[in-house]
Amino acid sequence: MKFLSLFFLSLFFINVSFTQNSKENTTIIYKINTNNNLEDLDMEISVKNRIKAINNASDLIECKLHFNVNESVFYQVKKMSLSNDQSYKLASIVIRGLYYSNIKDSIKILNKNFSDVNFNVIIPFNKLKWQITNDTKEIGGYKCFKANTIESKSNIVAWFTNQIPVPFGPNGIDGLPGLILETTINEKLTFYATQIKYKETEVKFLEKPKANKTITEEDFLKMASNKMTDFFNEN
Repeated sequence: MKFLSLFFLSLFFINVSFTQNSKENTTIIYKINTNNNLEDLDMEISVKNRIKAINNASDLIECKLHFNVNESVFYQVKKMSLSNDQSYKLASIVIRGLYYSNIKDSIKILNKNFSDVNFNVIIPFNKLKWQITNDTKEIGGYKCFKANTIESKSNIVAWFTNQIPVPFGPNGIDGLPGLILETTINEKLTFYATQIKYKETEVKFLEKPKANKTITEEDFLKMASNKMTDFFNEN
């Protein structure tokens, strides 16, 4: 309790300073790393080589998180030179779509193309529940605290800094009292920040995405599940 009291007290003073000086947009560049140990798996060499190719392609993925004190948008940077690379396409599946968050209006949206329709999928705000630990480490000169998800289907570990007190992070992973600079999902997939650009002037958009249809996350998952069932039944 003493740790948490000191933590949130320090967060208050840092937040006042950040709010006064961060009305402009900031950009975080993230890369991803996969941790798939194939040596002990019993599978054909051709399959292992295919997975290795996908893992190598993952190193080429770059994502951006634009944010100010109220809003954020996260997306994968398009690379036209790799648009026809099958390994790169398969590696990119882990990026679910474009995420938009608005703290003031308690809105979180996943913008995604599915079956030739562009959807805005409404995600429950602050869906992830966290337990903050005493563990710390330095990332890019920022002191980061470790947090683990609780009551979640996935095991997510996040390292966030209260020196940048906004609840944003990569790929829809958010809800902590500080920016997430590194996060690992099920010990297999890691998003890590490689660069921070303050007072970003290259940001072209930071707004709610437009879509053909708006749908709840529950209904979207049902629709996707039915679509996959139909696909396998037809084949």
